[in-house]
Amino acid sequence: MKKIILASVMTVFTTGVYAQGAIDTQLKDALCKTATENIAKAEKATQDAKKALKSATWIKLAESQIEMASDCGKDSSASEKAYNTYLKALEVDKAAGGKGVKDIETAMSGSTSRLYTSLMQQGAGYYNLKNYSKALNLFKLASITSPKDTISTLYAGIVAQQGQALADAKTYFGKFIEQGGKDVAVFYGLSELYRNDKENVKAIEILKKGIAVNPKDKDLQSSLINAYLGGGMMNEAIDMMKQRVANTPNTPDNAKNLAEDFKNLGTLYENGAGEFEKKIRPLESEVSQAAKEKADAEKDLANVEGKKTAQEEELKRLTDRLKKEPKNAASIKGNIASVTQMIASASSEVEAAKQKVAKATEAVQNSSKNESDLKDLRAKEAELKDLAVTNYKKALEIDPANFDANYNLGVYFFNSAVVSKGAVDRMDMKTYNEKGKAIEEQVCGTFNQAKTYFDKCKSLKADDQDTNANLDNLKGVLEQCAKRK
Repeated sequence: MKKIILASVMTVFTTGVYAQGAIDTQLKDALCKTATENIAKAEKATQDAKKALKSATWIKLAESQIEMASDCGKDSSASEKAYNTYLKALEVDKAAGGKGVKDIETAMSGSTSRLYTSLMQQGAGYYNLKNYSKALNLFKLASITSPKDTISTLYAGIVAQQGQALADAKTYFGKFIEQGGKDVAVFYGLSELYRNDKENVKAIEILKKGIAVNPKDKDLQSSLINAYLGGGMMNEAIDMMKQRVANTPNTPDNAKNLAEDFKNLGTLYENGAGEFEKKIRPLESEVSQAAKEKADAEKDLANVEGKKTAQEEELKRLTDRLKKEPKNAASIKGNIASVTQMIASASSEVEAAKQKVAKATEAVQNSSKNESDLKDLRAKEAELKDLAVTNYKKALEIDPANFDANYNLGVYFFNSAVVSKGAVDRMDMKTYNEKGKAIEEQVCGTFNQAKTYFDKCKSLKADDQDTNANLDNLKGVLEQCAKRK
């Protein structure tokens, strides 16, 4: 997944503490000494039983810790200590009546406060050291001190993502968006986090928000289309692409991108047709199987009925002999008994075969609904394939050198010809003589259409293996077509 990199504004927060090369060494030492002494004094005051009950004592310590974070930098946790010390000051002040709460909250709030700046500075320092966990904690605190600030929220999200704290990344990217942030990369990054966690509905929601504030961004639109596809929302993906095409003017600057969008729209339609094909094949199999089973059952019935008829004729012949040949009565009667037994057995077989035919006939009748469904599905499949072809051709009208559009049309016409050729091959001689030859001519014409597009692909990418394989197949097919003329 793409990661969002912290913007150059991060350097603004690092220079105050970590770029000390430009500061005179003596001045730096003096600042550090002062900050250290002030912290020591303030800490000693907090240990005094009476002074510790005054919020001013804790405020002084917090301010000294901010000095350490901002002016010296030796204590890399000084800004966090200052934040916690301010919280202690609030606690003490509330216990004493709360008269100074507002002033304390003002001192520790807002993106212009020294506390916020020190937290951001030291967070940036940890980020530069790739200590993402520490950086994240400080950016979180900065965000708390300035709830409307988008910079600390954004940095918290980015650092969380880079440190693989993905739940935090979701939280802070989401907060950034709620605060009115418009960075395209955040919308994309957050949507990808949700998609990776199989939360496709949430990813779509985020991308829609991103497009609402960045209506011309193609990457967000493409991501939304992919999210629709990932969620099995083919119609929504198609509608999104149609809208995108409609909103893109056909100018020289836009030509290649617009052609690509038409090609992609064609691909979506073709994929949609493929979904219908997946439904068609099982139904075709059921209908075909039911018809085959009925035909087989009827054939079996005819066989056993024929066997029974032959046995009945044999019984009649033996009965006639018995009348004419009394001296052979014993032998003939034995044969009559045997044949009579075979007729009884054949009658059972006939009854079983009739039941099998009845069952198969019922299955065929039940499959009539499948036939109706097949008709509707084939119509929808054909409609989507036609739309795919239309959009591939629109792509080529704008950019004749679009390889994929040429290739997809070549495959479409090749496969269409193969299907029609299969229908001809399954014809009996009578049907073939009536209409088979005419269809074969159409098939050869369709194969030639496919070749036109593959030839164009060859001119664009001479070493494309799939193109060359298809052209090799067509060579033999078209040679057979030439022989039939």
